[in-house]
Amino acid sequence: MSQPAVSFFLEAVQSKARAVISLTGLVAVLFIIKIIYNLYLHPLAKYPGPKLYAATPIPVSLAQLRGKLHAVTKSAHDQYGPVVRLSPNELSFISAPAWQDIYARRQGKPALPRDRTFFNDMLVEPQTMTMANDTDHTRIRRSLNPAFSPRALLDQEPILQKNVDLLMDKLQERAEQGLSTDLRAWYNYATFDLIGDLAFGETFGCLSTSRFHEWVQMVLDYFFAATLLHVVHRFYPLNKILAMLLPASVMKKKQRHSEMAIEKVHKRTDPQNAVERPDFIHHLMKAVSSKNITSSELDNQASILILAGSETTSVTLTYITYFLTQHPEVLEKLRAELQENFKTESDIDLLSVNRLQYLQAVVQESLRCRPPITNGFPRQVPKDGAMVDGNFLPNGTVVNINHWAAYQSASNFSQADEFIPDRWMGDARFDKDNKDVFQPFSVGPRNCIGQKFAYDSMKLILSRMVWRFNLKLEEVSKKKADWITGQLAFVSFHQPPLNVELEVRSQ
Repeated sequence: MSQPAVSFFLEAVQSKARAVISLTGLVAVLFIIKIIYNLYLHPLAKYPGPKLYAATPIPVSLAQLRGKLHAVTKSAHDQYGPVVRLSPNELSFISAPAWQDIYARRQGKPALPRDRTFFNDMLVEPQTMTMANDTDHTRIRRSLNPAFSPRALLDQEPILQKNVDLLMDKLQERAEQGLSTDLRAWYNYATFDLIGDLAFGETFGCLSTSRFHEWVQMVLDYFFAATLLHVVHRFYPLNKILAMLLPASVMKKKQRHSEMAIEKVHKRTDPQNAVERPDFIHHLMKAVSSKNITSSELDNQASILILAGSETTSVTLTYITYFLTQHPEVLEKLRAELQENFKTESDIDLLSVNRLQYLQAVVQESLRCRPPITNGFPRQVPKDGAMVDGNFLPNGTVVNINHWAAYQSASNFSQADEFIPDRWMGDARFDKDNKDVFQPFSVGPRNCIGQKFAYDSMKLILSRMVWRFNLKLEEVSKKKADWITGQLAFVSFHQPPLNVELEVRSQ
C-alpha cells in the first residue's frame, strides 16, 4: 500500500474513532441530563422513593428480571410510606382507596386505561379479553359471564369432582406405598387437568400419567417471557429494538402456546366431536352462535383461560398446604370444622364448602400472606390527569398496587407477616386491620372473572385433602432454609418442590 493510501486509511480510522467518541459522549451527556431531570424537575419528583429508581428504569427492571420486584417494592413502602416512586414515571400505592381510584369506575368516569408497557400485543393476542378495548372487553366478558356463574359452577361440579377424585386416589396410592410426594407438582397436575377439562373438554392427562404435559412447562415459561417483555417495553422508544434481541425461543413458546390452545378449541368445537357438556367452551359457542363474539375471539380466549386458571390456583393450594403443616393448630381447627359438617368425604361438595367460615378464613389468609400474583396490573393516567388516593397525577403516570407490599404492610395489617386465619373470623385483635385493601382478584370492570371458580375449586380440593390425609412436611423441604423464604416471582411465585408425608386417615 502506498504512503498516501496508508495516511488516508489512518486518517479515516481516526475520524471514525473521533465520531464514535463524540457520539458516546453525547449519549452520556444526554443520559446525565435525563437523570437530573428525573430526579429534580420531573412532575413526580416530589414523591418519595429510592433515588436510583427515580433516576432511571434500569434498577426496577433488574429487580423484575431477578424475580425480586415484590420484595423491593415492599421494602420501599416500609421505608417511604403508602406512595412510592419505583421508576421515573411509575408510582406504587398500597392503600384501599387507591384500588377504587385506579381500577374502578368512579363518578361517571371510566377506570384508568391499561399501561401498554405491561399489556402489549407481543405478550397477549389483541383479541383476548385481557387486551380488548373497553367496548370489546364488555362484550366478550358478557359472553363469558354465564360460564362462571354460580349456576354454571354447579353444572360443572361433576367435572370438578371427577378430577379431584383422581387426585385423591393417586395421592392415596402414593401414601400407601410410602412414596415421597411433591404436592406442588400434584396440585399442578390437578389444576391443569381441571382447567383443560373445563376449557377443552379433555384433560391434559397429568394426573393419569403422573407427569407434566408439555403445556404445563410452556405456561411456566410464559410467565418468565411476560417478565422479559414487560421489562423490554419499559424502555420506549427502544422497546422494539430490544425485543429483537430477545432469544427466539421466547416468542416461539408464546406462539406455540397460542397454537395449542386453538388446536384444542377446534377439536372441541368440531361438529364431528360435538358433545353437550356444561364447560367453558359450551358457553362461548353459544355466544358465537348469537353473534356476540367471533370464532377467532373464541379461539383466543382459550389461551387466557389456561394461563389465568391453572398456575395461580396450584400456587395458592401449595401455600395453604405449607401453612397447614407449619400451624398444626390451624389444621386441627379446620379438620374439626369439616367433621362437624360432614359425615363422609362424599358429602363434601361445592355448596357445602361455601358454608364453612374457617375454611374461607384459611384461604383468605393464605392469599394475604402469599398472593399468587405479587404485582397488580398497572394502569396509566389519561391526558386530563387523575386523582389517586388524594394525589393529582399528570398524564402518562403509571400507577399500580403491589399485592405483596399492600398485604404485608404493618400499616394495613396487625402482625402482617404471620399466618393467622382468625383475623378473618372477627378476632378483636385485628379490628383495626385495613381489610378493604385485600383485593386478590382486583376490583372494577376488569377484575378476575373466574374468582368464584378459583375459590370453589380450592375449597373443594383443600377440604378433601384435609379430610383424607394427615399432612407432615418432609425433612428434605424443612432443610431448604425455610421452604417459603426468598422465593422469586415472575408474574407468579416460583415455588420449589413441597415434599409432604401423606398418611391416609381412618375414615
